[in-house]
Amino acid sequence: MAKSKRLIEMMMSINKKKSFNAKELANEFGVSTRTIVRDMQELSALGVPF
Repeated sequence: MAKSKRLIEMMMSINKKKSFNAKELANEFGVSTRTIVRDMQELSALGVPF
């Protein structure tokens, strides 16, 4: 999955959930928890609220 697509899908997935953690998202998207943390940092820098 392309990074841009993953970021968009991750935003939609997070918005649907009341709570989440990096490990759950990593399993959902088939990437490492470190990748999820980096993606979340990037989204946060763009102003996406979590």
